[in-house]
Amino acid sequence: MIKLITALGLVFVLGTTTAMAATAATVNGMEITVAEADKALETLTKGKMTWAKLPKEGKTKLIQMMAPSKLVSEAAKKELTKKEKEAAIAGFWMQKRMSKMSISDKMAKNAYEKMKKAAQAAKSKQKIPPFDKAKQSIKIQLAQEEVVSGLMKKANIKIK
Repeated sequence: MIKLITALGLVFVLGTTTAMAATAATVNGMEITVAEADKALETLTKGKMTWAKLPKEGKTKLIQMMAPSKLVSEAAKKELTKKEKEAAIAGFWMQKRMSKMSISDKMAKNAYEKMKKAAQAAKSKQKIPPFDKAKQSIKIQLAQEEVVSGLMKKANIKIK
């Protein structure tokens, strides 16, 4: 019986130690796990440092770097309406999808020339910026159009 109690106690202590070891820090009660810290360090140090190897001062600095995102996330959860959260998620998804797209300078130049011709045909008084200044905005617009176009091709729209 004593062996059983000792074994159960040992399992409890080891389990508790493992669970506690998984937490690197807390920010206002929110947990930052060792896995999250290691992931951040992987990015920051290109895999040269881990939480376990990091000196205490480095751990403090890392947690101070990671804390704002936890605080912002918590504030957003509390303060944003459901509609605002959906808009934020949609915007983030759109940016993520657009970042995977490759819009060439040639594609942007073609779109620029079309816009320029359309403005001339409409006898627009608005000054058209040079291509070099408009190129990045045009690339973003083309990427947005491509994402939306892809979604619309898959859409099953029924009007009642």
